[in-house]
Amino acid sequence: MGDQAETDSEDEGRSLDLVQRMVVSLLVSGVIALPASVLALYVVTRGRFELPYDSVIGLWIMSGVIGLAGAASVLLLNRKRPYHPLVVLGLIPMVVAAFWLFG
Repeated sequence: MGDQAETDSEDEGRSLDLVQRMVVSLLVSGVIALPASVLALYVVTRGRFELPYDSVIGLWIMSGVIGLAGAASVLLLNRKRPYHPLVVLGLIPMVVAAFWLFG
């Protein structure tokens, strides 16, 4: 009977850990994806008309760096390597902005 109670407690602890990691991952990805997306949107809509070309390119690169940092932090929260192939998802705002900047 003692073994069953310990097993239930371990399963419950693992389940709670998973839920906590998912909630924190959603919060971190939202908080970091928002500045990266807004920066990419600014570069495409207003920045290329109001700023010099080198500043536009710099801000465009920064949107990618912020996105990569956010993706790497979410991967670390989920106990994966920060150089996991999923880290390229952080480049989505940069790639979408590149379509309008260079297309």
